Parts: sequence; structure tokens; C-alpha cells
Amino acid sequence: MTSTTRLTHGLLVLSALVLAATSAQAADLGGNCCADLEERIAELEATTVRKGNRKVSLTISGQLHTGVLFFDDGTESNAYVVDQDNTSSRFRFLGSAKIDASWSAGYLLEIETESSSSNLVTQANDDPNSVLAIRHSAWWIDHKQLGRVWVGQTSPATDDIILADAAGAGPAAFADQLVGNSLFYRNSAGNLTNFSTNVVSGGSFDTARRNLVRYDTPTIHGFRATATWGEDDFWDVALWYAGKLGDFKIVGGIGYFEDTDGFASGEQFSEFKGSISVMHEPTGLFGSFAFVDRDFELANAADPRRGGMEYYYFNGGIAVPKLLPVGKTVFYGEYGNATGVSQIVDATAGGVNLGRVTDADFTTWGFGIVQHIPAAEMELYALYKNLDVDARTATAQIGTNDIDIVLTGARIKF
Repeated sequence: MTSTTRLTHGLLVLSALVLAATSAQAADLGGNCCADLEERIAELEATTVRKGNRKVSLTISGQLHTGVLFFDDGTESNAYVVDQDNTSSRFRFLGSAKIDASWSAGYLLEIETESSSSNLVTQANDDPNSVLAIRHSAWWIDHKQLGRVWVGQTSPATDDIILADAAGAGPAAFADQLVGNSLFYRNSAGNLTNFSTNVVSGGSFDTARRNLVRYDTPTIHGFRATATWGEDDFWDVALWYAGKLGDFKIVGGIGYFEDTDGFASGEQFSEFKGSISVMHEPTGLFGSFAFVDRDFELANAADPRRGGMEYYYFNGGIAVPKLLPVGKTVFYGEYGNATGVSQIVDATAGGVNLGRVTDADFTTWGFGIVQHIPAAEMELYALYKNLDVDARTATAQIGTNDIDIVLTGARIKF
């Protein structure tokens, strides 16, 4: 037998062995060598989020934001696990599609998921009902030179306009007061009253999301104008800015809101509001200012809300980029004051009717620290706040004890 013949014979024997081994393995797998792989692929397909078509994108994102709230109202002290409502837990679906070189369209669907919201807990209720609510459900169409139109439930022009934040203090330092604002104050005798910070704020200093049509201009040199109409009826306009001036980072906005439907308060009102935040980037020093001037338009001249409400808020501090290796650290202090009445309350204390609140003064001050951890898209913080409301009836002033609050928490984005 020649060497070529021997080589050919050997290859034939080897091929036969490989085929036999393959057949045996297939038999062990029930006659289908890819069955396990196909089953695994089917499992992955069943649990994978897929967009509905190949033209409109789908992005899922959101955040989880919880913490531990400690409070002391002068008589009672307690601790609750809460969802921090200044920037609550939520998940969102975002999408867009390119129509041509200039036009595009898209959508935003965002669902809020809260349990024991920090703006709902009281001394008598440490576990308010869990909230599953629609924050945004709207579509938009955009032109590069003409701007963008939104239709659906989403933010009016002045939503978040008091929350300018150039330094990243925002998870803890907020102009809107949604931490402990439903806790009831105690009078000087230690009796629990039936009014909270909401008697002044009306539940929020910010603008609520609603069903609307909104127009946003393109951003030009950092400026963007926006206007909204919705419901039956309200409208607002705003001018926003984000940019730099030398070494200073500047963000802010100013706007006007008018509600003829009474959505937030049950009565017609208008308000002028805005904020500005400036940070000196080389040093990290920053300061923020916000204001709200709210006027009610009531048929009943005796209603105490006719005088409206005025609110001013300041915070400032320093952002240190390398105090810890995980990310920048922000130290801040804050102060806010509001005068007027946004809710009608017939005050009681210890079961005794004290009369209708005709005027009130709210003061808050505090300080805190925010630690940014970019590698985990996370912010850890601890804050202290002091809340105080002095309320007055037609005949007397209702002296109240301060409420002290400590909140430690974290926000993680995904």
C-alpha cells in the first residue's frame, strides 16, 4: 500500500468516527443537537424588551428614590421610610423617529411609583397609599428650525421653573417643599393642630403637570421660550436659559402662569415665578434663588386667599470635585420664607375650633450634603430641615412649635 493510499484510508476512517460520535450525541439530545440552544433563545426573546417596529426607537429609563425620614414636632418624634417626592421614583418610555432631514417625532410615557410619599406622611399616617400615577403621556413633533409641539399630559411651560440647580445639590436642596409638608404643627400647649405647611403652599410651590398643548422654540444661544395652553382653561409662558459666562455656569428661568379652571386650588389664580442658579466652576462656589408670587381671583372678598402668597428661597454652598474618589461632594445651606394663605383652613387644636386661618407665615432653613457616585448613577445625601408656620385668625395668633426633620436617602437612575 502506497503512502497516498494509506493517507486516504486514514481520512475515511477518521470521518466515519466523527459521524458516529455526532450521531450518538444527537441521539442523547433527543435527535436535535440544538434543542437546548433554541430553548434558551426562546427564553431570552420572551424576557427581552423589543420596540414595536424598526422605525420608532424605544428607550426605558427611570429612577428609584427612597430614604429614612426622622421628625420631631416638639412632642412626638418618629422615623418613617419614605419615597422622596421632590424627585420621586418613576420609570419612563422614550421614543423618536426621524421623518426627514428637518422633521422628527416622538413620545414620552412616564409612570410614577411611590410608597409612603414624603409629602403625604403625617403623625397619624406613616404609610399612605402607594401611588401609581401617570406623570407624562404625550407625543411631540419637532422641526430643527421651527421648534417642537407637545400634545398630551406633560409639563406646562413653568413646571420646574423654580428648581434651577447648577451645582447638583438638587436631590436634597429643593425650592419646592415636599418633605414633611403634610406633618401637622402643634400649638404652644402641645396639642396637634389640623394645619400643615400646605396652608401656605397649597400643596406645592411648583406647577402641576396637566393635559395640554405646548410649544418650545429651538434653543438659541442658551435661551429657549415655551408656551402652553390646556384644560378649561389655563395657560403659561416661560423663558429658560442654560449656558456659561466665563467661569460661571448659569441655569434658570422665569415665567407667568394663569389658571381659570381652579385645577390646583379650586379657585382661579395666577402666579409669576422663576429661579436662577450660578456656580463658579474653578472654585465650586454656587448660589440659587427662587420666587413665587401667587394671586387668587375670588368672588368672595372675605376669603383670606384674596391676598395671595409670596415665597422666596435661597440655597448656596460649595461643590468639591475630588473630596472623595467616587465623585463630587456638594455641601449646601438653605433658607425659605412664604407669607399668605393658599388653602382655606378652619383651624383646630386639641378639638377646639380656633377660627379660620386668615394669614400665615412659613419659614424653613436647613443644610445638607450630597455625594455623587457617577459610576453607579447614584446620589447619596443627608439633610436637616427646620419647618415653622405662624398662623393667624381674625382674632388671635396661633403659636406653634417648630418641626425638625432629618432625611437620609439615595437616588439611583437606570
